[in-house]
Amino acid sequence: MDVDTLRIYFPVMLVASLIFVFNYACASVLVYSPISTSISPVSPPIILIEGDYKLTFTGISRSGRGAIVYTDFENYPISGWTSWGGSWSLATGGGYKANALSGSDSDDGGLGGTAEYYYNSPLSYTSAWVSVKAKLVSGYSYYGIILMNSRRNRAYTVDIFVPSSGTRRLDVWSYNVETLGDWYLLASVNLPGNFNPSGWYVIVVNYAVTGSAVNIYVWLYDLSGSLVAYLSASSISARRFTPAYIGVYVDWTNSVGGSRGTVYFDDFIISTSDPRSVVFNGLPGSGYNVAIIDSFGGLVNETASTGSSLTLGVVSDVVVGIGSDGKVMVSFPNGFTGLNYTVPSSDAILGGDTYTLTYASITCSFGSNRTSASVSMRLSSSSLFLSGAVPIKVNNTDSKSYYLRLIMDSSSVIPSTLTVNVTLAISPSNMVSPIRVSSGSILNSATGWLTISAGSIVYVYVTGYFSSSGESATMKLYLEYSTLPNGQGVNVYYPITVNLGS
Repeated sequence: MDVDTLRIYFPVMLVASLIFVFNYACASVLVYSPISTSISPVSPPIILIEGDYKLTFTGISRSGRGAIVYTDFENYPISGWTSWGGSWSLATGGGYKANALSGSDSDDGGLGGTAEYYYNSPLSYTSAWVSVKAKLVSGYSYYGIILMNSRRNRAYTVDIFVPSSGTRRLDVWSYNVETLGDWYLLASVNLPGNFNPSGWYVIVVNYAVTGSAVNIYVWLYDLSGSLVAYLSASSISARRFTPAYIGVYVDWTNSVGGSRGTVYFDDFIISTSDPRSVVFNGLPGSGYNVAIIDSFGGLVNETASTGSSLTLGVVSDVVVGIGSDGKVMVSFPNGFTGLNYTVPSSDAILGGDTYTLTYASITCSFGSNRTSASVSMRLSSSSLFLSGAVPIKVNNTDSKSYYLRLIMDSSSVIPSTLTVNVTLAISPSNMVSPIRVSSGSILNSATGWLTISAGSIVYVYVTGYFSSSGESATMKLYLEYSTLPNGQGVNVYYPITVNLGS
């Protein structure tokens, strides 16, 4: 094979020199081997994955109320109430929260020598619950709840008895029933030595009228919700009656001794259902935390669900707050708020209420390499109900940190009925400033920057509402991540479309 044939297949360098006078040529050839390469795709270090709980709470409604009458004694006199005997007034700032009703006995005309303040419309319930919070401010007294007949000449009382000396008790008395024209002790139990009459206590009464008796059941609680005392009594006299007028009362007699007592009352309710708790139905399952917040922002109680229904005790504040507004907050098991319900100022959260929650599924789809996402989710249709959800999460699969933020594109479709925040969060207590939309106006089109550590998760958290039902919006977002803080490195953008409806 000659040199020309070799040149067809290999790169060639030829050097020739005529050295001799002979007709002879010398050639030098250098040969290179071909180079081969292989390409292996590498997954992106930042990927999008589904959120923990694929649902949003869309609303809450009160589906049951047992309260017949309730008041937090914020004003005096109260419309529809009346006093009989004694001295009654408003104790400004003296209540468990805000104001209270102040009463003392003066033996000047109340039933059986007592002093009453009661709801002045006759009732006819053969079974009902009554509760009030009370404390003895000064002196000594009987004080508690009174149940009177329709003619207001017979009564049952449930009271705390604090004498000037001797044993303190929880009593049930009748007047002009078992004993004509006089008092009769139906049942009594001694109070424990740590009972402090100057502190607030909650009296809860359930009465049931049968064909043969009026049965009265009594619980006494401290403000922690711990049971202090319990007793029951039955009135079987032919003069027994179905309670018609119900209220609070104070009584001082010679058996009490010492100075006449002044008593404060708060959180009064008459109800057909047990006022010691509030029931929530329609929860998605276990681990959802429900909290009741009063109008001052104070926590009344909270607990986590173990199923679709939850009973939350409120014995410490049966008429929540001061008897108006308040909040119900529902959180996902991961701690993020799913629903924040503000009760209208014309309403209240009351013991014995039942609420039903509603929620809707979130649908998510991702690009093949999880560098894009599309989300569809519903929000509530009222400013009273703030919906919240974590539709997707950002996962850092790399061994180094990156820096994230969300940007909303100007092509987003935002109606004037939408108020929404979208942010990035490491936890419920660690979030950056959000993208903000208020009544359709874009107040902030990008979140703050957030560091996502190696191997960690960051949540995309959405909260908001529409001001009416049947609304829709499309938020076109970009997840921007950078190799250096504040976007000063190599930046990558992932499109995320969030479709919202009400």
